[in-house]
Amino acid sequence: MDIRQFILPAGVGLTHIKVYDQPAPNGVVSGGAHIHMVCSEIYYVLKGTGTCELLSADGLSTVDLKPNKAVFFRPGIIHRVLNPNRDLEILAVMQNGGLPERGDFVLTFPNDILTSPTAYMQALRATNIQEATKRRDLSLVGYDALKATMLNDKAKGLEALRAFYRAARALIAPKVDGFEWVLKLGAQSEVKDSLDACDLIKMGRTEYLEKSKWAAIDPMDKPARMGMCGELHPLALDETFLAEGKKVA
Repeated sequence: MDIRQFILPAGVGLTHIKVYDQPAPNGVVSGGAHIHMVCSEIYYVLKGTGTCELLSADGLSTVDLKPNKAVFFRPGIIHRVLNPNRDLEILAVMQNGGLPERGDFVLTFPNDILTSPTAYMQALRATNIQEATKRRDLSLVGYDALKATMLNDKAKGLEALRAFYRAARALIAPKVDGFEWVLKLGAQSEVKDSLDACDLIKMGRTEYLEKSKWAAIDPMDKPARMGMCGELHPLALDETFLAEGKKVA
């Protein structure tokens, strides 16, 4: 069996997220602030309302979230989801087999943590809701400082953002070889398969269609999901907490 038959279309990853409903120290209910260095994402709203804040070299933008609305962003956009009514649920469509939740992310921790790989990894750890909330709160300390600098002085804001990018690059760089492996076996192979199909069609051949497989996914009820590179991975028995909130599936 070719396990690549079970890679999701275009090699994406899917995650159903219930955004945190615990307030931060300032009373605002939100997820953590973070970026991705390699991958793009789409947030498709399944339920509830809220706001997505997007901080980039262009400044701060906000997008109102409501059911059936989507927002997507490229690498380098610091994003944070606000959940004022505590009812926001999102389907995250992630580039490259779910890499955005499997290593391609950097939270906006304060500079002293960002510039120390050891301190960063310690701050990143979250095995329960209390640790996850603490991690979220710590990311907002750095994010609020970045946002305030950008809003008060664009030039200084860009300097601060570039410093954050440099620190993020240093944290991500050791993982890049693994990222490339995922890209080649996932999205790149999907493109190759499609191009090969075009060539076969031009040649009048159809036998490749007989090798196709299908799969049904019920992420809300089954303790399994599509993993990177097409392998099926059971969900951990304990809860896993992502930057935005609790991973449902």
